Amino acid sequence: MRSGHRAPVSLALVAAALLLVWPAGAFGQCWGQQAAQEKFANPQLLAQTQEVADHLGDAKQRLVDLRLKPDPEGRDAYLKGHIPGAVYLAWRELDNVPANRQGFPIPPAKAEALFGKLGIDGTVHVVAYDDAGGLLAARLVYVLNFFGHTRASVLNGGITKWTKEGRPLATDVPAVQPRKFVARPNPDLIVTADWLKQNLKGNFVLVDSRTPEEYAGTNEDPDIQGKGHIPGAANLNWASTITEEKTFKSAQDLKKLFAETGAKPGTPVITYCRTGVRAAHNWFVGKLLGYGDVRNYDGSWIDWGNDPAAPVER
Repeated sequence: MRSGHRAPVSLALVAAALLLVWPAGAFGQCWGQQAAQEKFANPQLLAQTQEVADHLGDAKQRLVDLRLKPDPEGRDAYLKGHIPGAVYLAWRELDNVPANRQGFPIPPAKAEALFGKLGIDGTVHVVAYDDAGGLLAARLVYVLNFFGHTRASVLNGGITKWTKEGRPLATDVPAVQPRKFVARPNPDLIVTADWLKQNLKGNFVLVDSRTPEEYAGTNEDPDIQGKGHIPGAANLNWASTITEEKTFKSAQDLKKLFAETGAKPGTPVITYCRTGVRAAHNWFVGKLLGYGDVRNYDGSWIDWGNDPAAPVER
């Protein structure tokens, strides 16, 4: 790997038909209808605030708050006000460097315990949100997808858009009934350093999701010895995929950004960053746009940059 017209139909008849065949609580099938208007290939990955508001209290919706601020955790902000029914999850629970080196975002046993405790099983549609433009929410969606749970979406605009629109907030911590989460790892969503070294000249596009300074090796990072980027990687700073309002940019703009990395439909894409979190955001964007084969080098630069045998380019 490397680099016809239809006859008009009465809206009233359509609405009546939907009421007959669409059972209450089946909202998971219609996620992303608003986003579909923007021509995303997989609009169900992006939930809109009105969709979430329409299903507050639905047992099949599991809202997960992943706010970061105030540092280092966002639990204090969660307790002061969150989307009703949301549970809090610290994003650090979703990354594990030793597991990354073995081909997992986190250990499978931990995934089963963590997600089961949050009340997530195969029947639940997860909507993740944060205060960082979807950065941490996308990480949760990636990890869930890796372990076989594809019924997961990022709330477009997160808590920022929700509060700006004057929507309700709650301060209570909801009681959660644990469920049985079964981890079904999908190795096609991840690569390791060993695999990348062996296939570095393969037919895929390698996307560095860090800042231009990190990509060029002009930044200071005392935890990482190497400076620069993986040979052949193109830089797509994850932050360039969102607006100032912390919503995702239009499908047209995102397609242009991905195309500038050399990514083409049908060409596999591998993302990486410093620890795999920003890479998960670009992974999410790639899936949103319809790229079929998108993987995360989850060990990322903290793994590669500290390996003397790993080649580096500046």
